[in-house]
Amino acid sequence: MKKFFLVLHEHIHWLIYLLLCDAFFVGMLWVVDARSLVTLSLALVLFTILSFAAVCAFLWGREKRIARAFSDYLQDPEKAKAEILVSRHRGFSKERMKVLLDLLDKNETQKSTLISQNEEYEEYVEKWAHEAKTPIALLTMILDNNRDTMPPEMAYKIEFIRSNLSESVEQMLQYARVKGERKDYLFEKLSLKEAVDEVIEDYRPLLSEKNFTVINELGVELVFSDRRALHFILGQIVSNAIKYSSEDPQLKFAPEGPDKLVISDNGIGVKQCDLPYIFERGFTGDTGAVRKKATGMGLYLVKKMADDMKFSLDVASETGKGFQIVVQYPMVEF
Repeated sequence: MKKFFLVLHEHIHWLIYLLLCDAFFVGMLWVVDARSLVTLSLALVLFTILSFAAVCAFLWGREKRIARAFSDYLQDPEKAKAEILVSRHRGFSKERMKVLLDLLDKNETQKSTLISQNEEYEEYVEKWAHEAKTPIALLTMILDNNRDTMPPEMAYKIEFIRSNLSESVEQMLQYARVKGERKDYLFEKLSLKEAVDEVIEDYRPLLSEKNFTVINELGVELVFSDRRALHFILGQIVSNAIKYSSEDPQLKFAPEGPDKLVISDNGIGVKQCDLPYIFERGFTGDTGAVRKKATGMGLYLVKKMADDMKFSLDVASETGKGFQIVVQYPMVEF
């Protein structure tokens, strides 16, 4: 009944118009035949109100049919249901609805095409990345087998190249992952200390070459996250600490309360004016020659991945006095 009253309210101006017409005709009746004025006036007004109510009831029924057809189309927007929805309209409304549905169908087709193309791109990137990992693995094996016999400077250069290639491939994989329709995250209970130790081990040669002092104060802290995503986030932070290190470099991992991990270094830091933008895609800032050669994708992907993991990131830095990032992760009862 609520919708019926809405129909009445929508067309109430027509009732007012008809009643004004009745008033005019009542005046004419009074001039012509005053004796039958009351009877005819009541009959005329009653007829007008009943006619208006009948028309509103008809319109209400049509609105119900349109609403039902619209609901059916939204649940399953196939062509047959679109045609039923169009047939429920009349005149200009029917033409407008047909144009609208044709546009929606066209947009849906374009969307399906774009999704298909994006899935093909994701598959291509994944295949390319896995192919690229083969020569990287071969380079790692050659380096490990011949590290003692080659000059230290050459070993460092090869390790630097291998690390950069591996990091670039991983960034491309993660970029396709965060931008794709499918995000194959596998959330599980993970030890923060073990995750940090694994990432440090991956970067051990470069950390040793730069004479880094690594301090891991983590204990039994647990986090609910995707393993690959967590390793990528930690790896990018460690990589940045190595790239932008200073003399006597130090990298520290420490818990802060039950749900925060503080990662800090004593590197060249970031200018205060650059801090609000460090998570933007392609932003590199202007601190040092090394930063000018950067792609600006590392921390951008870290932020995107952290958002997917429901992590929050808070950064603090001062030029020449190091960089600190606080990772806050959601508390989960294990």
